[in-house]
Amino acid sequence: MERVLQRLDQENVDSFQQAVTTGTWSGDPFALAQLPLSVGAETGDLIYLTARAARVTRAVDFATSVGASLIYLAAAVRDNGGGLVIGAELVPAKVEAARRNVDEAGLTDYVEIREGDARETLADVGGPIDYAIVDGFHATDSSWTADGGTSLALDVLKLLTPQLRSGAILVNDNAEPDYLEYVRDRRNGFRSSWITVIPRHAQKADGELVASLRKLPADAPLLALMPKVPGLELSVRD
Repeated sequence: MERVLQRLDQENVDSFQQAVTTGTWSGDPFALAQLPLSVGAETGDLIYLTARAARVTRAVDFATSVGASLIYLAAAVRDNGGGLVIGAELVPAKVEAARRNVDEAGLTDYVEIREGDARETLADVGGPIDYAIVDGFHATDSSWTADGGTSLALDVLKLLTPQLRSGAILVNDNAEPDYLEYVRDRRNGFRSSWITVIPRHAQKADGELVASLRKLPADAPLLALMPKVPGLELSVRD
């Protein structure tokens, strides 16, 4: 498993580097089918640790991409004695890659990947959810939301909320504004805080990826994917 995660982490860093240096970016997830754009190893480690500590046995991973976050969650579920992690991914090529990676990591028995629109595939996950990663995608090239609409992250959160058990953990690292506003409003039934997590490739100020990001114009679409302070929103359901 560790070998698979190390490979995926390097592929993830390379995918961001490619997106930055080539200007490869799109609001269409199918246009980026070959780029993982997944959680980094540091975030993955935190996912494993919190899921293990919370004794998670049923979890949801939106969006699964090539399976990095799915593997961290599935490893925690396995080490907690068993259960199921349900992944949701729209792009068929990424579904296939995620299944291969999960299998190579030896975690297939703990994983179910649902292909298609998560707003449909996650309508019923078969039981109370202990842990959910909500890590969606732009609705357009320039915004997290369609015209006048809500982000996919918020849509999925609202879909999952009735299925979350009390004390369930939520993780989000894209920091969609409407998602953050929702989970930080105590009237909606969550306690939430931003946790700073510095990716390894960003720890050195002279790193190639960091240097490339600094050269991007302020309105570059790729920058919308990256919160001003690297990290994740960690929330708990009341």
